[in-house]
Amino acid sequence: MNKIRAFAAAAMLLLAVPASVYADGSIPMDYNSDGAVNIFDMVEARKTVTSAAELKRLSSFILGKGDIQPDEEGYTLLWSDEFDGSDLDMDKWSYELGNWKLDDSGNYITGGWGNNEQEFYTSQNTTVKNGVLTIAAKKEQWTDEKQGSYDYTSARISTQHKFSVCGGKIEVRARCDSGKSLWPAIWMLPEDSAYGGWASSGEIDIMEGWGSTPEKICGTVHFGGTWPNNKYLTKDYFFAEGDSTENWHTYSIEWESGEIRWFVDGKLYSTQSEWFSEGFQYPAPFDQNFYIILNLAVGGAFDGIDGVHADPSIFANGSKNFDIDYVRVYKKDGSDFVPSEMSSLALDNYIEGADAAVTNKSGCTTVNIKNAGELEYAVMGLLRGREVKAGEKHTLEFDVSSTAERSMVVTVEDSSYTRYLDEKLTVTPEKKHYSFDVTFAQDMAADIKFQLGNIDGASAIGAHEVNLYDIKWS
Repeated sequence: MNKIRAFAAAAMLLLAVPASVYADGSIPMDYNSDGAVNIFDMVEARKTVTSAAELKRLSSFILGKGDIQPDEEGYTLLWSDEFDGSDLDMDKWSYELGNWKLDDSGNYITGGWGNNEQEFYTSQNTTVKNGVLTIAAKKEQWTDEKQGSYDYTSARISTQHKFSVCGGKIEVRARCDSGKSLWPAIWMLPEDSAYGGWASSGEIDIMEGWGSTPEKICGTVHFGGTWPNNKYLTKDYFFAEGDSTENWHTYSIEWESGEIRWFVDGKLYSTQSEWFSEGFQYPAPFDQNFYIILNLAVGGAFDGIDGVHADPSIFANGSKNFDIDYVRVYKKDGSDFVPSEMSSLALDNYIEGADAAVTNKSGCTTVNIKNAGELEYAVMGLLRGREVKAGEKHTLEFDVSSTAERSMVVTVEDSSYTRYLDEKLTVTPEKKHYSFDVTFAQDMAADIKFQLGNIDGASAIGAHEVNLYDIKWS
């Protein structure tokens, strides 16, 4: 009951607190129905409020985190984390660790998360206390056996494989310390890369902040082709004079088929709709499930002092914190916006010592091979990181043709390259259908690979094209 007494004491400082209004005209937290939230309501709250969630709502309202809203009109709460416990809820979140970007099989792709970031992400840089999640960036040495040594640590968490959503309203209340080279972000990535590698399958940045210029943030979408053929649309939001990301603000998007809108504290500042994914029908790529990411980067391309390094002086007084009050996801009432069904799954590419390209379009993937290289796996189209469970049987189906007769090896593998399917096929100009069943003995992330490198002397064939149609994994 100490929290209740604290709330009542805080209310003594108020003559009356303006409040939002429910649809029926009543005011949230107005226990005695006198049209305001004041000391009388705090006294009543001592008798009636018992749940941690309601205590948090009351404290947020009285102690300066802003008005507490009920379910938004036209929306119903679908998923949330109010951070009311004492630890991060691992049923909702996972830590993304290290400094290197990994593929879905756990293979290292590039350092600095592709942005020259200087921090090493750990599971020790988050705390949950008094209803707030804190991600702390610190200047401290961290050495990893595989990834090397780093001068900074921080944390990055996501809901990948635990929660994802297509459309609706995503709302996050947060604040962040300022300082050159800090990069707080609230963003989303596709649960399945339905249209191919980044950024063909999209990225939604709900909020990104520059530590050096805390008076502004931006909201962005990334789309188009796979890097380096990616595109983006972005817009900045500037706070009123004297305000900044150091104060509590609510960052949100409203996402519908064909339109995404960005808000700060309920104020609309950006609307985007002119996106595309090469080879696919609009509104791709933003018609699939996306998961949520929260992180605080240090250094790198966004706000590093030279586009790379961090400014160590900002840590003179200790850690820099990114505080999150809540994350809430709402479904729009009456909406029939659901993920678009794919007639053929898009493939990522892997090219090593070969001259080839993998292009996805609606209904098929084309592998254009000018030089097949020397290795059997020098050219591959891949479905990465498909989650499977022990005892499950899955089916891989596809049609295939080639402008030149050649061999192709189709495998399903785990991260240790153990093969659960291993089939060598002869592909010809005549389209042919294949179907394979695969059963797994344990939970894992499986990779499906269409290998088109130097198999049975394919490097001598010269330029040719392989087309894979109606790829399905069920």
